[in-house]
Amino acid sequence: MDELDTLDLTAYLRETTHINLPPAERLRKLAIALEDQLSAPEQPRGWLALERIFAAGVALDPDDAEIQVSRAITAELCASCIDNRPEARRRMIQVGRAAAARAIELRPNDAAAHYALGMMEYSFEHGSMLSALASFETAVACDPSFGWARLYRAHCLHDLRRWPEAAQAYSEVDPSFLVGPKTWRNDLLREQRAWCLLQAGHTEQALTEFLGILHRYEQQPGLAKYQMLKELTAVAEGPFHAELSDRLARLRHTIDADELGGE
Repeated sequence: MDELDTLDLTAYLRETTHINLPPAERLRKLAIALEDQLSAPEQPRGWLALERIFAAGVALDPDDAEIQVSRAITAELCASCIDNRPEARRRMIQVGRAAAARAIELRPNDAAAHYALGMMEYSFEHGSMLSALASFETAVACDPSFGWARLYRAHCLHDLRRWPEAAQAYSEVDPSFLVGPKTWRNDLLREQRAWCLLQAGHTEQALTEFLGILHRYEQQPGLAKYQMLKELTAVAEGPFHAELSDRLARLRHTIDADELGGE
């Protein structure tokens, strides 16, 4: 960490001239490469190290929208990892919002820029859910295949309790981008969509969805191990008690037994 705080960026650029990318882009790539290492521990120190790299890139090319988008995404990620330093967190959010706004100014039809601005509104308590929704909808309009924007548009509608729209929005998310470490999000998406269907009055369709989700977890209990199962638990304790309660209890027992067996 100490080395990164004092990394000589001029020397880095000099030593990477063989990479066929503009200097600002090389710095952006460097920050992205270091993001996992610096986004969680020792905040705001990690963010400050990354922000120094982004700021140097912006100084080299003030009209580079890509670096502003990456800067905003990094600020959102780091701010989400800090809750005991409110002033530092506010500064991260301010920088992230300004970077996303600058990216939109430079490229008004850039889906990633609108998505980044939406995340700055969606992720924090002082953000506007309606503003976040508008940003995600603009991102989808710019790029209908942008899965993250579609997913968070659905989350906004869910949080706004616009149940029929939310159920439809979740249906429009292409699950093919939720692969590898992100697969759990597809299971959560199904659960949230089923909940929206129930709230919208589509009881039979919601029950079918919840039964399908529970069956998937019964076949592969490991998939449910790190899920909160919030909606599934709510319906098992409420309107679908007869259909789900006993099966969900057995699933939890299986998960607990597997955890004990792994100790």
